[in-house]
Amino acid sequence: MTPTRLHRLIPWALVASRVLLAPVAVLVAASDLPRWIWLFQGTLAALSDIYDGVLARRWGVVTPGLRQGDSIADTIYAVAVGLSFFVAEPEIFWEHAWLIGVIMGIEAARYPLDWYRFGRGASYHALSARLFGVLLIPVCGAVMYFTWIGPFLWLVLLVGLYSEIEGVLMSLVLPRWTHDVPHLGVALAIRREAGG
Repeated sequence: MTPTRLHRLIPWALVASRVLLAPVAVLVAASDLPRWIWLFQGTLAALSDIYDGVLARRWGVVTPGLRQGDSIADTIYAVAVGLSFFVAEPEIFWEHAWLIGVIMGIEAARYPLDWYRFGRGASYHALSARLFGVLLIPVCGAVMYFTWIGPFLWLVLLVGLYSEIEGVLMSLVLPRWTHDVPHLGVALAIRREAGG
């Protein structure tokens, strides 16, 4: 199948939708609107994150620019989710603030590291990052709808911490910019193949 202009446009539109939904998430939380509205926009964001890559691969329109744009949109939306929690459920946020801060600090440090190493941001879409994203969906729903989370947010944040550390290690290991690196083992194999 030869990709059409529409095939190229739809994945980009899905990526852009998360950037547009980011301020909506914060606004809904800050305006104290019904929580189902927040859950609805969160579901839309999750579906866009899943299907931008699925459709791009199916239609053969995956490009480095699309994968990098996807990573940037993920970061923007994740910050919006954190702000939503801070506004809507400050007690839950502050109970977990130090680990949230560590994860966000590592994520912030990764951008200059990646630019120093490769001249652009990383776009690994590693399995650990995908697991973190998948686990965040029910946890976000529990926080925003039931205002209860038990130990689950701690466990999910630990997965997020592992994902961020793995991302840093991959940036240090990879000899060149590479997108869609499933895990650190693949990054090490790429380095060995490059003779590093």
